[in-house]
Amino acid sequence: MKNEEYSVTDAIVPSDWKQVPSPHARERLLLDPLPVTVQPPKRRLRTTLIQAAGWSMMGYLLSQVVRIASNLVLTRLLIPEMFGIMAVATMIQVSVAMLSDLGLRPAAIQSQFGDDQSYLDTAWTLQIIHGCLIWFACVLIAIGIGRAAEYGLFPAGSVYTVTSLPAIIMGMSFCTVIMGLQSTKLITAFRHLNLGRVTLIEIVAQVVSLAVGISLAWYTGSIWSFVAATLLSALTTTILTHTWLPGQHNSLYWEAPAIRDLVRFGRWIMLSSILTMIAANGDRIFLAGWTSPLMLGFYSLAFNLISMLEGAGGRLFLNVAMPALGRIARERPEQLGSMFWKMRLPLDLVFIGSAGAIYSSGTAIIEVLYDDRYRDAAPIIQILSFSLLIMRFGPLSAVYLAVNEPRNQTVMNFIRAVSSFTCLPLGYYLFGFEGAVWAAALYGLPVLPAILYFNHRHGLNNFLYEAGVLLAWPVGYLAGILATGILHHAGPLF
Repeated sequence: MKNEEYSVTDAIVPSDWKQVPSPHARERLLLDPLPVTVQPPKRRLRTTLIQAAGWSMMGYLLSQVVRIASNLVLTRLLIPEMFGIMAVATMIQVSVAMLSDLGLRPAAIQSQFGDDQSYLDTAWTLQIIHGCLIWFACVLIAIGIGRAAEYGLFPAGSVYTVTSLPAIIMGMSFCTVIMGLQSTKLITAFRHLNLGRVTLIEIVAQVVSLAVGISLAWYTGSIWSFVAATLLSALTTTILTHTWLPGQHNSLYWEAPAIRDLVRFGRWIMLSSILTMIAANGDRIFLAGWTSPLMLGFYSLAFNLISMLEGAGGRLFLNVAMPALGRIARERPEQLGSMFWKMRLPLDLVFIGSAGAIYSSGTAIIEVLYDDRYRDAAPIIQILSFSLLIMRFGPLSAVYLAVNEPRNQTVMNFIRAVSSFTCLPLGYYLFGFEGAVWAAALYGLPVLPAILYFNHRHGLNNFLYEAGVLLAWPVGYLAGILATGILHHAGPLF
């Protein structure tokens, strides 16, 4: 094994020795001499957490500013139908990636061997193989879609019948090969909540994507500007993870105990990701076959605006809360509940308040951000605003990963998947496109009983709190009315 430095208290064997996954791994630790070194005192968790949260949110806010700017410019340079086509191409690439998700990052973050270089090199080798397999699977799917369209298996005028779609899927999904080469220094940074350079890398990649996408759209007006921007963004991120993050460089390595440890945790992540894919992408899977590229483009724009908030909550809980809660669960489990509530309150207030604000000001938001071609996206964003009332529970599943219970997340995603593939077709065939949008907003309701059950096992339920935070919705609604008046006076941005 490639040696790493340990503190005095961790010399020879880790403190949680009984959790070493196998006798072979224990023997390996005993036989492999570990140098005893004295490390400087660790930062207090509170300080680390605040700094990590600050970097994470700053990065997210800046990336969203870049994303919105790109979106506003591209909607004026490209026709709405292109956004519907790209929504399907992205959905397929993300779906295949989630279907085969090995959970390498969360597995390495929570593992006691997560700082061992041989463990990380093994994870890197798996990551490369995984990225190549995803692209290969996407190529096969693209060919299958093209052949099916030739034989008339899709409704005429649906997104799946667009002749350029297969080639776009192939080109877009090659980013998984590039991202598979990212250094595991990125995993180490997340494990220790050192998110400063990680955030800067993300911002640089976003700026590169913005510059390339807008430049190519301006000169060509082609949908391929999306593809080029995505590939160059992935390439920029990958290069910077190797050259700008501190730590040892990766090399190809294969270690059986590391594989077993990764698979032990990752099998639940993989199953959970499969179910998440089914649930989260069911709307676009169905709508691509039911609607035109134009209507799917409207839906995608509205969905992306709503998902920005979910992304902020998910980012904080996955990148900051999960490592922090995992550390508390290992070192001070009696404080897990109090820390969980401290993290949850601001998330709930933002999600619920935003739901009310978007519902009352949805039309004004679309009118200000986009031109008249996108006006039909307004009622869609108003309906989807109700999804925020349920989305707020999604990031909370990070607490289950922190306490080493990933199966809870799998059960929740199974319920979401069944609900999605039941409610969406039912809503469409009973009430048409609008019914499908309502189903997309509310399909997560059946998962709430499971969340209450899992929280009960860890003493994390508070029904008075759950009722009280809902008061943020009317407050947000009134704020949205006020904002609508201001936006009407401001007029369109462009």
